[in-house]
Amino acid sequence: MDPVYFSGSEIIEMAVRIEENGGRFYTDASEAAKDGKLKKLFDYLAGEEKKHLKYFLGLKELAGDEKGMGLFNPYIEEASLYIMALADSEVFKRDAGKAFAEKVRVERKALDYAIAREKDSILFYYEFQRIIREKDRGILGKLIDEEREHLRKLSEMRSGLFEK
Repeated sequence: MDPVYFSGSEIIEMAVRIEENGGRFYTDASEAAKDGKLKKLFDYLAGEEKKHLKYFLGLKELAGDEKGMGLFNPYIEEASLYIMALADSEVFKRDAGKAFAEKVRVERKALDYAIAREKDSILFYYEFQRIIREKDRGILGKLIDEEREHLRKLSEMRSGLFEK
């Protein structure tokens, strides 16, 4: 049996969906937050997800429209549904932001959560290194680099706020 490969375009579809889910999560959390500092932090995090979304959409041009035609799944519609389901089940649970904001009471916990989600996204993308077409590995590397940079920013923010 031939191995299963994703195309760069398919990986970007997942990345875009994950960023959309993250943006919705933090927007909902901001709307539900009672504390002004938490609301401000959630607004910042939602803005960061929007920046990622814009960057990832820009990568889509680099990847082109090519799917894994026959390599991943001969039923492209099913493949697309699978990709979206995978993206929705990893990193962010799209509709959980409000519930999260009702549970979290301090900035540190919210920031720790955001850092954990960045780590999850990096690990998620690393898993695709074995199942992405060779020619599309550079795109995957760009996604990982962007998530690493965001993790670095959030870690510095955490250090600046809480480890003085």
